[in-house]
Amino acid sequence: MEKIKHENPTVLVQDSNNLPFAYEGIHDLRRGDIIVKPNLNFLPGTSFMNNGIGFGHAALVVSGYSHENMDSLLAGATIIESIAKDVPVEFQVREIRGLIKNKSKAYNNTNFAGRYKGNRYRLRLSLTETQIDSIIAFAKAQKMDYSAWNASKSFRNDSLFSSTSQRKNWADNKTWYCSLLVWQSVYYVTNIDLDPNQGYMVYPNDLINSNFFDNTHENQGRVKF
Repeated sequence: MEKIKHENPTVLVQDSNNLPFAYEGIHDLRRGDIIVKPNLNFLPGTSFMNNGIGFGHAALVVSGYSHENMDSLLAGATIIESIAKDVPVEFQVREIRGLIKNKSKAYNNTNFAGRYKGNRYRLRLSLTETQIDSIIAFAKAQKMDYSAWNASKSFRNDSLFSSTSQRKNWADNKTWYCSLLVWQSVYYVTNIDLDPNQGYMVYPNDLINSNFFDNTHENQGRVKF
């Protein structure tokens, strides 16, 4: 991974502990990071964020990179995401560069392009390398599944899962949407529920608002870029 020196990110809004809701400015993406852009607030059950765009988007970083230029940073990193586009099933949950332009929807990814500058978030949990490996492995295992907005969360001891089920494990699903894939991957491995309002659906806004990403003196969990 290319290493580049950088200035300390600037601060947005301070909270009662004199720490920001979100820092501003990144220079790297690491394995296990989550990148998100917020959704509109009219969606039923979503938490509130300013400047939402459509349904928003969320993706999990599976291969990191460092660069001062955001386009280069995204283009150098690899993500896994569920996309709601008219593409073959093998691309509905796909592993792809964080930024790449192609005439084909299957190979094009501008979900976090420069036009969203200042309205993108890098979220980071304090995890072990083993946990990160397992989270990424779970997400990758969902490739060849379908993208669908009627997908639902799975929980431990789910009555729908039994030893006779065709599901690989209690968290396995056949359909996903972007923020659910991220949420389920983390929950399956860590038992951390990243949905602060614990609604039926988990939205990109919910991930951004999760207090598990609150900034501490040890970890910049929520950064805007």
